[in-house]
Formats: sequence, structure tokens, C-alpha cells
Amino acid sequence: MTPLERLILSGIFSSDADGDGLYFYAEQGANDMPAYPVDEVRAALALSGDVESAAADTVRAGLAELGDDDAYLQLDLSVSGWEVFFQSIVRRSPALPYVSAMSAWTCTKMRPDGFGGMAVLITADDIMARTTESMLDEMLGIAEYGPLGVEPGLGSHVLLRLCEEHVRATVEVVFETEALDGLQIADVSNADIRQASLDVKAASDLSHEEGDAAFKAATRAISLAAERKLAAR
Repeated sequence: MTPLERLILSGIFSSDADGDGLYFYAEQGANDMPAYPVDEVRAALALSGDVESAAADTVRAGLAELGDDDAYLQLDLSVSGWEVFFQSIVRRSPALPYVSAMSAWTCTKMRPDGFGGMAVLITADDIMARTTESMLDEMLGIAEYGPLGVEPGLGSHVLLRLCEEHVRATVEVVFETEALDGLQIADVSNADIRQASLDVKAASDLSHEEGDAAFKAATRAISLAAERKLAAR
């Protein structure tokens, strides 16, 4: 975290030390309208240097709208949300693959619609959220329709996933088979692996592969239908 990110997040959540990091939490929910002394914000922004982040972008935009006599900067996070601040941290970190947040919804009266929860997963590429109700719906769908959770004919199948651990293992294979002038395996950082994977993902066009796979699946489906019809005779 930059000093600015730590300041901003500390206004949204409470926090406790957790090893070398911080554990953020909120007893009554995240503060989506935090206010900060302008002097503290400017100092934290200066200490954060040229590091780009969602927090820096949000703060700069807010400071530009302040009057000369304003002593506090208030952020409206009711739309953009606090998740983007964590995402900036994940994107820069070579060791932090994701940030997760769990929420519990309670009610003072035992109402059937007054309880539940939510889980948020923040990665470098996505911000995903699931409520306990949506998780139950997904599990019910899986129970009825199998592992895809939807009726046959509407499923979607992942054919390729680029795993950074697999890339790291492949780097070791390359070093075993090729002489790389002056370079050691330790020189290839996790940040290098992350950036290389993103570069390959951005440059890859697998549309023709999808067409080939769809054709193979179509001919296989026809073959299965023929086998089933022959067996029924």
C-alpha cells in the first residue's frame, strides 16, 4: 500500500495489524462517505510519489473541486466503491494474488428475509461478488443440472486457462534446455510472470480455436446421438 491508500482505506474501515499486513474490518458496514483532513491527504499523496492508483485518481479529482477554505475532503464511494482501491494494490503486488471480503447481514428481529451474507473477490482483472442467496441458487442448479449449473444446451466450457504457476514451471524447463546469457531463474520475478501472462492474454486471438472446438463438439454430439439411436433399435 502507498501512504495514500492506507489513509483512504483507514477512513473506510477499521484495521488491526495482521503479521506484516493489515486486517480491515467494519462493525456496521464500510463507510462510503469518508472525510479526511485536506492537509493529511495532500501529505499522503506527496509521500506516495508517482505510484498510480485508483486512490490517487480519486483524491486528485476531489482536491480539484475543493474551495480555498475547505478543510476536509469527503469522498462519495456509494457508486464507485472501495473495491477499486484494493484492486490497484493487487495489480502492483508480485505476491498478493487477490483480496477477499466477507460480509454478514443480520437483523434484530428473526425475519426470514433479514439474514444472509456476501463474498467479494478482488483480483488484478476482476471484481466478483456473490450473495449467499446466489450461492444457494448456484448449488441448486448444480444439483439439478450437473457441474455446469444450467440445463444441457446452455452451458459454457472453458477450454484454456493460463495459470501463472504453470508459466513459472515452464520458465524452469526453458532454463534447462536453453543457455540464456547471464540470466538466472531467480531473475525472473513473479511480477515478470504476471505481466507476461497479461501481455499474452491481450495479444491472443483464440476465435479460430473456438470454431474448431465447436465443430469437433458438433460432430461428437452427432456421433453420440447415432450411437444412442442404434442401441435403442
